[in-house]
Amino acid sequence: MSARMPRHRTGLSDYINSVPAPPLPILAEPYSIRFADQPGDAAMISEWMNRPHLADTWGYAYPADQWQRHMDVQFADTYSRPYVYSVDGEPLGYMELFRVAKDDLATVYDALPYDVGLHGAMADPSMVEKGHGKNIFGPLVASIFAAEPECRRIIGDTNAGEGSYGRRFWERRGGTFLGEHYMAKWDQHIALFAWLRSPEDMPGHRN
Repeated sequence: MSARMPRHRTGLSDYINSVPAPPLPILAEPYSIRFADQPGDAAMISEWMNRPHLADTWGYAYPADQWQRHMDVQFADTYSRPYVYSVDGEPLGYMELFRVAKDDLATVYDALPYDVGLHGAMADPSMVEKGHGKNIFGPLVASIFAAEPECRRIIGDTNAGEGSYGRRFWERRGGTFLGEHYMAKWDQHIALFAWLRSPEDMPGHRN
């Protein structure tokens, strides 16, 4: 069996498996985004992810060769894609988009086949307070919806702790709160957020 991302579920229907990988979004200047597939990306992202604020929140403090394998696994399948986003041409952070219907999150809410999940990391935490996260997020969501008409929802998940950085970030982005859920596989409580194409796209819940 080929390598898989940790949260990539098995035993999915042929239809879910046939859904293509998430698209490459487009950001307006001074921002840009590209796939994380260039020489040196693995070393750069490894250095970022070993910084204390990201080692704590992501838990991916891997060496560069392991990061290369982590990205190669994504390009070998359709579950997720890795990206580097920049401002004025300077790399600012790392992002992963993934198909939520193929992810463990689909066990706690009714994921549609083209729902897109989002995880983002900013290399320098001081840049968050300069408004880059806010400036990028709205256009990013709009770009994903524009690139993929069948996508109805963008999903964000994070540690449910009230003081967690990830939760504060998602709450500031104005999404619909989908509650807290216990992920037995991860032994973790998460908070779930959604950005909807239209009000009719509000997902049902599973108890």
